[in-house]
Parts: sequence; C-alpha cells; structure tokens
Amino acid sequence: MDARASRRLIALAIAAALAAGGATGAVGSPVAQASADLPWKDQVLAVVQPLADRRLSAGDGPGSPFLALGFDALGRASGDERYATAIAQGATPAPARPDGDAICAADGCRADTLLGGPALWTGPSDSDAARATAVALDPPFRRMADTLFDRQALLFRADTATPVEGRFDAHLNARAFVALTRMIDALPTEDPARLEYVAWYREMARPIVRVQGPDGWWRETLGDPAAPIDRSASALYVHGLTWGLNTGMLSFNEGETAALRGWDALRSPDGLAALQSDDEGLGVLLLASAQLAERRW
Repeated sequence: MDARASRRLIALAIAAALAAGGATGAVGSPVAQASADLPWKDQVLAVVQPLADRRLSAGDGPGSPFLALGFDALGRASGDERYATAIAQGATPAPARPDGDAICAADGCRADTLLGGPALWTGPSDSDAARATAVALDPPFRRMADTLFDRQALLFRADTATPVEGRFDAHLNARAFVALTRMIDALPTEDPARLEYVAWYREMARPIVRVQGPDGWWRETLGDPAAPIDRSASALYVHGLTWGLNTGMLSFNEGETAALRGWDALRSPDGLAALQSDDEGLGVLLLASAQLAERRW
C-alpha cells in the first residue's frame, strides 16, 4: 500500500473512530494499522492530530498553558499553521512573573510556588519572552533546587516541611523534569548556570527511567507499583526523555527504551481517552508526541 492510500485509509478510520467517540490512534486500532506503512513521523502525527483538530473545532482558546505549548509544538512538527493560529486567537496577556526574591529565600520552601505557576510555562522556550523569563527565574530556580533536590534520590521534594520517607510525587517531578529542559533551551549556551540545569536533568533521568512501570506508565508516587497511574506525568516524562535523546543530552541506552515504552502506553485506548479529556492532559500528550515525531535516534 502506497503512502497516499494509507493516508486515505487513515482518514476513513479517523472519521469512524471520532463518530464512535473512540480513540483514533490506539495500538491495534484501524488508524494504527493503516499508519504502520507510513514514515515514523507520520505515524506519530496520525495518532494525535485528530484529537488536536477535534479540540480546535470547539472554538475556544487553550484553557491550559500546556495546551498552548502543545499546539505550538504540534504546529512545528507538522508544519500546520492552524495550531499557531489557534494559540494567537486564544492568547491571554503574559502572566506576571513570581517574586523571584521571595521563592525559597526563607523557611517554608515549596516547589509548586515556581513549578505550579504559569510564568514558567508561557510561550515556546526559544521565544524572547521565555528567554527573559528564564533569566529572571534562574536565581530562584537554583535556590529551589539547592533546597529541595534530594541528592540521594535525585528527585525533588515537594517542600521543606513534609517528611520525604522515600516518597516522591510523580506530577511535581514531571514538571521539574520538563522545566529543566525549558531552562536549558532558554538560557544562553555560554551561561555557566546552564551547566547546572544540564547536570540536574541528567541526574533526574536516571531514577525516572528506573521507576517506570513495565506497562510504560509512571505512578502517582514514583516507584510505588500499587499507586494509581499518573497519565499526565507520564506524558511529561516521555516528552522530557525524548527531548534528551533528540538533543543528545541522553544516550540511546539512557532513555530510548523508556521513551518508546511510554509512547506505547500514551497511545493505548485508555491513555488517549484519559489524556484528551481535559486541556492540560491533551497539551502534555501533544508535547510528548511532537518530540517523538521529531525523533533523531
């Protein structure tokens, strides 16, 4: 079957799946089977573009900064300008940056003061606004890491008040992991601080790969197989690991298996159904998919 015929079959399968309310690119679905003959990039995009297009048809702007980032990444990967147009139509004023001097400057340091705020997640990391934000947030980010990065577990604690006891939150650390990639992308190559972010990123990658479940998912409490699956965190981990492989920050044997196993979990029927149910989930799915579509390994 040639590529044109495959695309025609994919379009028919997508229409049928959407009409039935099903997941369009799940493993074993007609879309996945039809796209198997396409190049890798087209296979990945065939999974998520129908979900993105259905969200675009809703007509309102992104309800999460992660969806805006996901649309931007998908637009770059696919070359489809509709996604950038959707971001522009739903654009809101840039959020005020948090008071950097106040973050982790005294007792009671909390990671979500920085990682949970919108300033860190506004705009692609190669934009002028993101670069300016990275420079402004560099001192408080490093202060937070110096305080909350556990040197034994190589993961972030939530705050200084809660005993760790070997329990680390998946979503918090997923945000921290991807935040490191954004800081590395945004800071000038010659900036000495950038080397610290590279070191933290590479250190975090080791336990993140190690605690992934055999089913490709990460649990809400990292390393606890009895904890519920955290699908949004899993998408962020796949994004972060694939970014490392694409940029050369990680070698193949450091993250390839985990990234591909995670992708299989994301594109499963349960994964797609759960992640497309809200703007943040769809956004992190698009971020992971766009990185995978640009696979350089």
